[in-house]
Parts: sequence; C-alpha cells; structure tokens
Amino acid sequence: MNKAREVLASFKARFGMGASVYRAPGRVNLIGEHTDYNEGFVLPAAIGFSCWVGIAPRKDRKLVLYSGNLGKDVKRT
Repeated sequence: MNKAREVLASFKARFGMGASVYRAPGRVNLIGEHTDYNEGFVLPAAIGFSCWVGIAPRKDRKLVLYSGNLGKDVKRT
C-alpha cells in the first residue's frame, strides 16, 4: 500500500470520513535556521523524510489534530 492510501485508510478508520491528502517534503538548512539569507551562508537541502497530512471539514466546526507517530490526540478546539 502506498503512503497516501495508508493515510486515507487511517483517517477514515479514525474519523469515519474521507480526506484530502497532502505531503510536505523535509528540508534542512545545513548552516542553521537563523542565518542571514542576504549573506548567502544558508544551504537548504532536501532530506529523506516527509510530513503526510489528511484533512477534511467537520460538521461541528471543531479543529482536531491527531498524530499518527505519537498515537494520540494533540489538540481539540
């Protein structure tokens, strides 16, 4: 099963509905996050990790965040 289908299946099992799936590739600045970009000392590089997110609107207008890595709800508002 590919990762997008895995996220969809997990989302549906947890929340009982389908979702849109998005992926953000990992990035790292080899010299640091607070280096002055105008001086040219930053070397952004891709890393072999990604953040996968499944999202869908809720009828009760609550925001619920769940971390699959942590295995628990992170925030409910």
